[in-house]
Amino acid sequence: MGGPDHIGSPGSWEAGAPIRRQGGGVADPAPEPESTHKAARRRVPKALVRVGRLLLVAVVAWLLLRLLRAIDWSQVGYAVTHLSPWQVVVVLLVLPIRRFVLAVPLALFVTGLSVPRAMVNDVAATSVATIAPSPGDVVVRLAMLRSWGIDAKAAASGLTLSTLLFYIARLAAPVLGFVIFWVGSTFYAPFGWAALVFGAGAVALLAGLIYAVRAERTAAALGRMLGSLLRKVRPAANGPDEWAERLVDFQAHSAGLLKAHGRLAVVSLCGLVVVEAGVLVLCLGFVGIPLSGATILLLVCTFLVIYPFTGLPLMGAGVLDATYAAFVSTHSELEATALVAGLLVWRVAVQVVPVVVGLLTLVRWRHLDRRAASHRAT
Repeated sequence: MGGPDHIGSPGSWEAGAPIRRQGGGVADPAPEPESTHKAARRRVPKALVRVGRLLLVAVVAWLLLRLLRAIDWSQVGYAVTHLSPWQVVVVLLVLPIRRFVLAVPLALFVTGLSVPRAMVNDVAATSVATIAPSPGDVVVRLAMLRSWGIDAKAAASGLTLSTLLFYIARLAAPVLGFVIFWVGSTFYAPFGWAALVFGAGAVALLAGLIYAVRAERTAAALGRMLGSLLRKVRPAANGPDEWAERLVDFQAHSAGLLKAHGRLAVVSLCGLVVVEAGVLVLCLGFVGIPLSGATILLLVCTFLVIYPFTGLPLMGAGVLDATYAAFVSTHSELEATALVAGLLVWRVAVQVVPVVVGLLTLVRWRHLDRRAASHRAT
């Protein structure tokens, strides 16, 4: 359906929408009702936020205490330190596959970026995000892309789209885990509730993304608001009209990228979730967990259902591990000790190794970038 907020709509929009001036820029949008501004200022009550945090801390503490009591840490240490050389090699060989699948959406959405460079960009940003607060990783990503000759608008659009789609895939993973478990084993209500809650979040985020890339009028209004704020801070900065034009161009460019590469990027991110689960199952098997069909089904589906926890700091270290080990050991004959050992191997593989590689990559990139800058200066 067409409309004033859709890409490809006529140059002059419906009444009340911002209209492009002949000399560039965007006219003032129609004033919004006062009730809209009041609604925008509403926030979640602080008391409710505090209660939610306390409940989260209480649940995590209960899971950790329950898990710690059931673990023989000497056996965990033995299992982790006695992996055979061929097992270590297999895990290390799987990691580039994981990184490749993770980098594909960025390569698709950033024009002129190859998959190998997208992998370099991703692993460098991962190392920065692990040891430094946000948005340090975003700054590194954009700096690397600029040094490779990527247009600033193309870099920002591609990075925004790939990040949003990754979060949508992360929230949609419980739905996949619930469906697989239901088809392969039985209906399990807790999995169903997790799928419902996180799936609703994925749908809401996807709807917001679709609206954002189609809402030309909204982009213009946001640009004008941003331009007005910046003009108050820096009188010499670009005005509302220029910022409105920038955001409309950014939104139109993002819409074109999503239309051209969105489906393939979604397929790649679905593959990423499967690869993530496969790496974990591989690590669990290497520490001695017997991998029968029913066991693999439980291990994979449980991981998919709690996969949104990887969005927490340090990929949910502690929270995800406690939840996973406690749930699997309760619903199977597997021991929590072996599960924790496998989770430790998995974390070393997907967190520690990428951080080390990322830091080395970052140092190498800085050296090459400085050398290129000196050559340009001479």
